[in-house]
This record gives sequence, C-alpha cells and structure tokens, in this order.
Amino acid sequence: MNWFMKGAISAALLAVGAGAAMAEPGVTDDKIVLGAVDPLTGPPSLLGKAHSLALKVWQEDVNARGGINGRQIEIVFVDDGYVPARSLQGLKKLVEVDDIFGLVGTSGSSQLAAMMPLIEELGIPALNNMAVNSHHFNPPLETLFVVGPTYCQEISSGMTYLVEELGLQDEKYALVYQDDEYGDDVRCGYLKGVEDNDLNNVLELDFKRGQKDFSAEMLKARAKGVTVLVSGGVVAEHATLLKEATKNRMEIVFLGTHAAHLLPVQALAGSSGDGYYAADYVPALSSVEVPGVAKFMELAEKYLSEEEFGALNRYSLAGYSGGLIFEHAMEQCGAELTRTCVVDNLEALDGFETGGILGPVTYGEGNRHAPTAVIVLKSNSADKSFEIVSDRIEIE
Repeated sequence: MNWFMKGAISAALLAVGAGAAMAEPGVTDDKIVLGAVDPLTGPPSLLGKAHSLALKVWQEDVNARGGINGRQIEIVFVDDGYVPARSLQGLKKLVEVDDIFGLVGTSGSSQLAAMMPLIEELGIPALNNMAVNSHHFNPPLETLFVVGPTYCQEISSGMTYLVEELGLQDEKYALVYQDDEYGDDVRCGYLKGVEDNDLNNVLELDFKRGQKDFSAEMLKARAKGVTVLVSGGVVAEHATLLKEATKNRMEIVFLGTHAAHLLPVQALAGSSGDGYYAADYVPALSSVEVPGVAKFMELAEKYLSEEEFGALNRYSLAGYSGGLIFEHAMEQCGAELTRTCVVDNLEALDGFETGGILGPVTYGEGNRHAPTAVIVLKSNSADKSFEIVSDRIEIE
C-alpha cells in the first residue's frame, strides 16, 4: 500500500471519527428521540396522563406535517409514580437506554428537583410546564427552561383579582397549605397577596401530604370568622375543604392554584364545588374561542381514542403548548440539530405565541423562566365547566 492510499484511508477514518464525535444523542437522519417523565399510575396519574396524551397529540401532528425539518418525532414516556427517586431513575433510563435528545416532560415540582443535577451535568435541553417552582430557575440552569407562573405568582395574582374585581378588601383571609415545597410556594403567594392588598390575615394552617380529614382546620377557620380561604392543596384537599365549609355553614370565597382547575375536584366536592376560583395560566378545555385551544381539541379528537380524549384536562394544554415551544426551537436549527442550538433558540424566544393558550413566552440571557400571565377561572359544578372571569394578569 503506497503512502497516498494510506493517507486517504487515514483521512477517511478521521472523518468518520469526527462525525461520530459530533453526533447528537437521539438524532438520526430521519428521527429525533425525546423523553418525558410523568406520573402515569396512582392518584397523580390524573396529571401525568393528561400531560402525556397532549404530547402524543403534538407528536402525531408534527409527524403528519413532515416532522422537524424532515425528522420524525418519537417521544419515550417513563412513569415515575410522582416519586422523586423514580423520576431520577426514569431520566437515567431515558439517557442511558433510549439515548434521548431532550426532555419535554418533567413531572412535579419535587420530581424535577431530583432530576435537575443530571440535566445540568449532561446539558439536556429540558422544558418544564407542569409544576413551576422558583427553585427550578433560581439559580438558573443553562439548559432547563420553565414556562408558566410559579404557585406564588398564581396565588398573589388571584388574590389581587379578588380585591380589585370582586371588592373583597375588608374580608378575613386564611391559608391552609401542604407542608412541603409546593405549600411553601403557595404560602409565598398568599403572604404577598396579603401585603400587596393590605388584607386581614387571620389564620395560617399547614397539613401533611396525604391528609384526608380537615374538620379541625375548618372549625378553627369558622372560629376566626374566615370569609376568604386560600387553599394550598393539590386535588382531593381542595374538594374536602370545600365540603367542610358547607358542613360548617360557612359562607366563604375559595381560591386555589391551577391544581384546583380540574373536573375531579368539582366531582369530589359535589354541590360545594360551585363558584370557587382557580388561578391558572392556561384556559379551560371548553374555551374554544381561544384559537390554540380550538386547534388542540381538533387534533385531540383526531389522534386520541374516546377514552383518552376523556382523560384530558388543563395539564394537556400546558403539555401541548410546551411541545409547540420545543418544536419552534428545534425547527430553527435546520438540518444541523444540536442541543446547543436548541438551548440558544429557547433563550432567544421573545413574545412567542401559542395561539392564546399561554401568554407571550420570553426568555433571555440568564433568564430561564417565562411566567407568561395568570388568568382566574370560576367553577360551575352544575354543567361541569370552568369559566374565564379575568383578563390576563401580567406578572411583574
């Protein structure tokens, strides 16, 4: 073999090696593999299934439109059961076995916190739109982007609505909240709402996760003459507090986080669930006057079974809008899809629109949180619906 042939072979081997070194995880000529960690079993599956079904709808729609610059999307779903240790295990499996490019489902607040060190270590582009806590972006991680207001921002904005639009300035306010990171963030919003609006805070009570009996808490609230109750529960807790208020013949105005914006809360509360308020950042599924909602529902009818369609809720709209954001960032990279490019494109978002599902989405250098805006919805248990009763409340 002459020197020219040896040189040609060496050059070819170097080129192959360089190509392998430059290959991005989860990206081939015709496919992009993404991952999602969601609670798909147990009581929290009410959240996770709705979220994952929306990602399925987004995936099918993208692929029907030709994919991302010719590459088809494949989402691998992992069930964490809403257990932080399982969330981390699930992410490791997605990385080591499924070789994912990015993460479009990040489960709950504590669950994401458990995954954050590995996301940071590996530089995985990740988008959280399911459970927003300030710990997720303060301090910011380079590749983790958060969309939607924190629970703190939801509750403080909701309380301002109660004062400015309903005239509830001179009422007696109380907070009942879960004793964990979620509850702490709700309490943050409650205290801010009290301070911003100069309200009369007469009672604060915490409770253990999973608590089912709130009779003692509501008796204390009645003794204090509470007329506005802010709930830091998740799902069943909202309904139980509402029923206890009715049982104790309390005339109260009730405000919850976006977790109260669920039909099962209405169903569990029965007639007690009529007229309560939920602060959220996405509309109701029935808000078909919103273009993005109408589009999603049309696609959901096309791609989901009747049973799956019935499992949709507000977490579906959050998941679908997250998919749209991730799609835009990947699409802007063209044929040369890299993690760095996606992160750069997410950072560059300035007023990105999702058809009205979210408020405008904006990030920036050193900013990994797009709070969008808060809307307040009111429960109508008679026809099993939620009505938007506020304009979008911008987050300062």
